[in-house]
Amino acid sequence: MNLNFIETFLAVVKKKSLSAAAKELHIAQTTISQRLMIAETELGFKLIERGKGVKEIKLTPAGEEFLRLAEQWDHIDKEMDLLKKRGPKSVLSVGSVDSFNTFFLPEVYKEISTLTSSLFLSTHTLHSKELYDEIENRSIDIGFSLAIRNSPNVNVSKYFESPLVVISAKKYLGKSLNISELDSKYELYMPWGEDYRMWHEYWCGEMIHQQFKLDNMNILLGVLENSKYWAVVPEWIAHKIAMERKLYSYQLENTPPPYICYQLTHKKPFISKKHALELFTYVSKKNLEETNIHR
Repeated sequence: MNLNFIETFLAVVKKKSLSAAAKELHIAQTTISQRLMIAETELGFKLIERGKGVKEIKLTPAGEEFLRLAEQWDHIDKEMDLLKKRGPKSVLSVGSVDSFNTFFLPEVYKEISTLTSSLFLSTHTLHSKELYDEIENRSIDIGFSLAIRNSPNVNVSKYFESPLVVISAKKYLGKSLNISELDSKYELYMPWGEDYRMWHEYWCGEMIHQQFKLDNMNILLGVLENSKYWAVVPEWIAHKIAMERKLYSYQLENTPPPYICYQLTHKKPFISKKHALELFTYVSKKNLEETNIHR
């Protein structure tokens, strides 16, 4: 299929109208319509539902299925274009949840940059479940998730685990706390996985009093500067930020399930990625041992 058809289809989906897609691509609306009709004829099914007075386009069920393939096609085309421009450099795409991307991977990337200049790294911050889809469709080469999910083409292995602790700018008496004794109104809630959600619901009840539900560690750190607030975070992260900021960490008496990070890779990785994956794995495991994170 002609790549112009893919580009046109994705523009129509993005802009939700033929006229807006035409402006986006700087071509006539009749050209948009012609390309869609040719693509539908070639595929043998309708991609969009048409009707008079319809302001926003709607995909047919077949169009919804084709959208996923079109996005993959577009991604591969862009990767090939980048490869042509960079020449012989290896390309590795890494995806991770925010906490791991913020506090662990920067040191890995820093060390890789000192070892080689022929590896181009593309980094992505994603939610745990999204990482499986991205590995499955080969949009990323390696991922780090907080969830286990059945995915036919994804290898899943436990990378490390760490206890969860309370962190706050407020100094409490003793080295441990009971979470039910803390004021839930000032909790900065972070989603550490399904097991943690159930544990939290058991001890703290439904999320009705909390002012903040976050998915970004940098925002959490900013709000934590107010001594009223507290959060539950992995112990290895607590140690890192306690050294940089005036924060205190406390063990939890009602022990929560641990923070578990899983490594994801495709069961049939591209041969061209082999060396880059080996280098990344070597450096990341070396850094894991040096940071003294629980394995």
